[in-house]
Amino acid sequence: MAQFKNGQASHQHSLGILDLLYQYDDFMDSLQVVADMGCGAGLDTAWWATRETRDDMPEPHNYVCYAVDAVYQLEPDVAALPNVHAVTGNFEQRLIPRDIDFIWCHDAFQYIINPLETLRVWNQNMSRDGMLLLSVPQHQSHEYNRPVTRSYNGCYYHYNACNLMYMLAVNGFDCRDCYISKDINDPWLSIAVYKSHVEPMDPATTSWHDLALAGLLNDSVVASLTQYGHVRQEDMIFKWFDKDWNYVRD
Repeated sequence: MAQFKNGQASHQHSLGILDLLYQYDDFMDSLQVVADMGCGAGLDTAWWATRETRDDMPEPHNYVCYAVDAVYQLEPDVAALPNVHAVTGNFEQRLIPRDIDFIWCHDAFQYIINPLETLRVWNQNMSRDGMLLLSVPQHQSHEYNRPVTRSYNGCYYHYNACNLMYMLAVNGFDCRDCYISKDINDPWLSIAVYKSHVEPMDPATTSWHDLALAGLLNDSVVASLTQYGHVRQEDMIFKWFDKDWNYVRD
């Protein structure tokens, strides 16, 4: 919980995205099974478990919600919800016995020891066209025109839009039609991707060009790769749920 003082502060940060997703009725109606990876106290899990439709006469969505963490930490009132199932274990193993429609991972991915294997397992545990939405803090960023570095216990990797996209695409996630948010003066990077029809590849032998040929990369990324032979974040243009097309800012 190094990024926030407590679980409530983390949940308040989550609400910036959760409340945005809640505006998309077709998306919310399409879900049946939700997994909160790195759930902590489970406040985000409870948000999903208690959602209702936005109709004039609201009805509960009644999602099947899995609260997943390496250590059991659920608040008693969250654990008592009838549609919440607590799962304790290592993310590098398949922990949920059914296909998942939506994986939510907020303020947790930076602590994963083997992120490539974790993404492969998550991809294989998802339903066709399932979505993954993860938010991670960048440990190195620019805030108010100066470089800022923050190092927390248990955070062994630094993520940026480029390497996170590579890791997702090589594990079979569609980074052509996806959503990325990275605002200036804010270290947080959020990305929402769908499971593609492409099976996970071997990260030891797969290149950016292989991912482009597989149709897993956005046009702006392919253009950067074609021009420079590598991908530059300043060339990347993606949209977020509530915005038009924008550059992914440093």
